[in-house]
Amino acid sequence: MSIKVIRNTGMMGGASPVSLQVNSQVVKKLKNNEEFTISSDSEKVNVKANQWFFGSEEKQVEKGSTVDIKVNSKAIMLYLISLIVVFLGGFSNVILLSLIGLIGIIITIIYSTKHWFKLEIENIVEPN
Repeated sequence: MSIKVIRNTGMMGGASPVSLQVNSQVVKKLKNNEEFTISSDSEKVNVKANQWFFGSEEKQVEKGSTVDIKVNSKAIMLYLISLIVVFLGGFSNVILLSLIGLIGIIITIIYSTKHWFKLEIENIVEPN
C-alpha cells in the first residue's frame, strides 16, 4: 500500500521542516513542496504533522490516498490579529488592549498545538 504526502505550506509554514508522523512514529521531515510516499502493509494508517510545538490533528488515511499538508488560515489570522492588538495597546498605552492581545496569543498557541496544519485527504479509488 502507498499513500502520497505533499507538504504545501507556503511562505507562512516554510521556516523549518515538518515532521511527518505515521502511527505515532516520525518517518520523514518534509521541506516545503516536498513529496513523500508512505508504504505500509495495513489498509489504513494514522498520519499527523508537527513543527516545533505546532501540529495537526491525527487523521486516519486509507491506501491509495493523497494527503496535502497545509497551514490552517484560521490559526494564522487569529495569531496576526492578536499581534496587532498587542502592538496597538503598546503604542496607545492602553494596558487592557495589550492584555487582551496577549491572552489572544496564548489562546492561539494552545489552539495551534493541534490545528496549525490541516491535513487535506483526497481518496483515490483504485481500479480492481
